[in-house]
Amino acid sequence: QAGQALLELDDQALRAQAEALRAQLIGSRASADRLSAERDAAEHIDFDPWLLARGDDALVSASLELQRQLFASRQQALRLELEGLAQNLAGSEAQLDGLRALRSSKQAQLRMLDEQLLGLRELAAEQYIPRNRLLDIERQRAELFGLVADDSGRIGQLQRQIAELRLRAGQRREAFQEQVRSQLAEAQIRSEELRHRLAALEVELQQVVLRAPAAGQVVGLSVFTEGGVVAPGQALMEIVPEHQPLQVEGRLSPALVDKVHAGLPVELLFSAFEQSTTPRVPGTVQLVSADRLEDERSGDAYYAVRIRVDDAGMQQLGALRIRPGMPVEAFVRTGERSLLNYLFKPLLDRTHLALAED
Repeated sequence: QAGQALLELDDQALRAQAEALRAQLIGSRASADRLSAERDAAEHIDFDPWLLARGDDALVSASLELQRQLFASRQQALRLELEGLAQNLAGSEAQLDGLRALRSSKQAQLRMLDEQLLGLRELAAEQYIPRNRLLDIERQRAELFGLVADDSGRIGQLQRQIAELRLRAGQRREAFQEQVRSQLAEAQIRSEELRHRLAALEVELQQVVLRAPAAGQVVGLSVFTEGGVVAPGQALMEIVPEHQPLQVEGRLSPALVDKVHAGLPVELLFSAFEQSTTPRVPGTVQLVSADRLEDERSGDAYYAVRIRVDDAGMQQLGALRIRPGMPVEAFVRTGERSLLNYLFKPLLDRTHLALAED
């Protein structure tokens, strides 16, 4: 019957491959979801519904938990690194504020000394004060000016250090995001590739059980041993459909190919039955192969011929049980002569043809 199981192939190797691909696909999709969360700076991973629907599966559950742990550890590592940079930045900014305040104080003292020196220089010029006192104040001013210059240099150094720390923090974030985006693209491509490979394997697994495409009779079965090896492209069996027009197939000698063509009338004699009671059955040549073929065993060349039994012929056969492989004598009317004594066998059996005068 149509859909009936006929053969079942060993699927252990296919199932093992499918399970391995499934595990890889689960891991790849879970990894892609984790990377998406890292890219978006999310607080948690929003896993694909395809994975969540399979949460009861131990493999899926373990994969999701692994990605959650990896997400947490990577976020913590990045956070600690950025916090370290932030602490260094805060310390440098505090030092900068202190130095600026100290420099401002020294600059104020410097201005006071400058004002004091204006008056002292006039008094020293008129010898109202000792010159040594003027020199002492000028020395103090020079020392204070040097300290202000040192502070300015240290302030500039701290400013560069702060800028570098800010740059390092930004670069670290960008490097992390660049790595995440690259890995995410690879995971998405990998997931799609695995999905297609798994789908192809699942189709193969569905084809492990060979089912009849139509109701009919099995002929030409070539596999009989359980666990036997089937070669690629090997024909395992053929099915002759039920309730289909009866067809006869045969082989025509290359010397006669110009005499036979589609549409010629044929008389068929089923020699397996009692010839005295079996009528000649009308038919029509349906097809003559375009190319010359060769028998794999004998090496003989031939053209394949297909003949269709007409409706009137089917009625003449009546209750006779026609089986695939039965020998048939075909008389092809060419208009010049009949092709006599050429045995035709449907489906698999070899057919012999001969000529006879009209």
